[in-house]
Amino acid sequence: MSSLLDDRAHGERSRNTHGLPPIGLWWPMLERPLKREVLENLDAPLRAVVVYRIFELCELDAGALPPLGVRLGENERAYIAGWMHAVDWN
Repeated sequence: MSSLLDDRAHGERSRNTHGLPPIGLWWPMLERPLKREVLENLDAPLRAVVVYRIFELCELDAGALPPLGVRLGENERAYIAGWMHAVDWN
C-alpha cells in the first residue's frame, strides 16, 4: 500500500501555475466592482490591485504576489462562465 504526501507546509494553500489561489476561494468573496472589471475582458491581464485583493481575501502574504500580467487560465474562465450562468448578474 502506498500513500501520497502533500509536501506543502501546513496551512499553505495551493496556487495555479500563474500564481493565483484557486478561484473557488476568492471569486465568491471578490467585491462587485472588481468582478465587473474582470468580467469586462476575461482574457486581459488582471490589474495589480485585483491580484492584491485576491491575496488579501485568501489571507496570503502579499510578498508572494505573482509578477505583473497575470491572466485567468482556462479553468478560471470556465468557473466564471458557470457562475454567470447560475447567478443573475444584472
